[in-house]
Amino acid sequence: MKNIYVIIVFFLCGCSNFLSEYSQDMVRAKTVADFDEVLLGSVYVPSNATTTTLINRESCSWFNIMDDDISSVRSEQASGDGSWTARNKYYDLHAMTYGYYTWQQDVTEKPDGSQGFTDNTTWNDLYARINYTNVILDELDEITPDNERDELKKNRIMGETYFLRAQFFFILANLYAAPYAPETAATTLAVPLKLTPYVEHDKEKDTQFTRTTLDRVYARIIEDLQESVRCFERGEVVSYRKIYRANKEAAQLLLSRVYLYMQDWENARMAAENFLKMDVTLEPMGDFLTSPFITEDNSEVLFSQSSQHLQNVLTAEAPDFCVSSDLYRLYDAANDYRISFFQRVSSDSIALVNKFPMDSDVNHRVSDVLMLRVAEGYLNMAEACAMLGDAGANTYLNALRRMRIGGYADQNYTGDELIGQVREERRKELCFEGHRWFDLRRYSVCSQLPFRKQIVHPFHTYNDDGGYTGTRVFVLKENETNVWTFLIPETTIDFDRIPMENNERDSREPLNENDNN
Repeated sequence: MKNIYVIIVFFLCGCSNFLSEYSQDMVRAKTVADFDEVLLGSVYVPSNATTTTLINRESCSWFNIMDDDISSVRSEQASGDGSWTARNKYYDLHAMTYGYYTWQQDVTEKPDGSQGFTDNTTWNDLYARINYTNVILDELDEITPDNERDELKKNRIMGETYFLRAQFFFILANLYAAPYAPETAATTLAVPLKLTPYVEHDKEKDTQFTRTTLDRVYARIIEDLQESVRCFERGEVVSYRKIYRANKEAAQLLLSRVYLYMQDWENARMAAENFLKMDVTLEPMGDFLTSPFITEDNSEVLFSQSSQHLQNVLTAEAPDFCVSSDLYRLYDAANDYRISFFQRVSSDSIALVNKFPMDSDVNHRVSDVLMLRVAEGYLNMAEACAMLGDAGANTYLNALRRMRIGGYADQNYTGDELIGQVREERRKELCFEGHRWFDLRRYSVCSQLPFRKQIVHPFHTYNDDGGYTGTRVFVLKENETNVWTFLIPETTIDFDRIPMENNERDSREPLNENDNN
């Protein structure tokens, strides 16, 4: 067997990080256990303690601040937090998330027009992790385990690796490609499909990488998830819950979601049905009225990577964010247990208080962007059935609601009303878990029952002393299309002599601006 190396990657300055080199500092990996360590240390997105800002430079941290479930808080005087002054809180939070929250063409833009950060963190980070998955899969394929135990371990590691590569490509495709429409997927440009374990850099070529069509990227995602499930079935059985490591249930659940995004309702139903046949269960939310619901101990949580970013900035106190009234009004305040997630701070400001733990001094928090849990499986099944005209969707919708609403009486919806009820329940159940923005973008191209809506995001400005200075109102209009797709990072585009084609994304100005100065 040839020498196997765990690569410690360093990145080429000023270019896309999916072009990586081997550094001079290499650690030789020879055993299955070695690659298990590489997987844990270099592929999984770290699950750090709850963060107090949204700008900790982690990839994917901004997924929850673009949709209709969130708004901002206006107050004549913004507050600080201990030694964190109102000025620092405003500039470190809102000013650095301005480009995402207000749907700017250039997401790095700050309120004063300057750039606050680079836009390549998520792109570079995920492609770096994909590089590692390619190396691990290639090298493990050449390892012949010495014993049955190592063979089982090898299959489990490969199952995790295929899952992670699929999830990372799925994220990239839903950020940098248009929403999946079956009739155009074969011609829609997505992202480079990097599958080789080596550096594909040819100095004679004007363009190093090209964008793969969306249908091919999704085909690879499905193939990887299916192979992940097969590997887990052949792999070692872990006798204790490890939500920070991928597993068969997570792979099967994600597969059902991918089919939903493709509008492949029959396969989505089949994948969700196979998931629900596994050893998975819903937790009765009535048991969590005075304690956080989404924690490591909740058996609904199947898998998590990345940090928890939003809980401590949805305080409904300026200059933080708040829960939108549009979302809050959907819950039955008298009977829906999920109403305990929220707290009305003022007449028009609602905080998220009990869905996730609020303290920030404990390591390893369940993520609010890259987490999979059982409730989604019921919703995926309900949606697939509803889209197929199968009234059995009510069975899964009612099963979930009985665990969420006190005294709930089963309902029997049909047709478009059934689809609408499933979509609304998905919004209520999965809010602030990294779903809503991506659901809105796929609904916008749903051939059977498209859904588009106007979203309004007010952005309030404050001076150095925390005093309110004005409001800018930004509107995502119902008929917009390219807002759902981000520009490929400038460092990637500028690297090639002849760059790959970039996306189109409109510039955006506030609808109106009230300046108190």
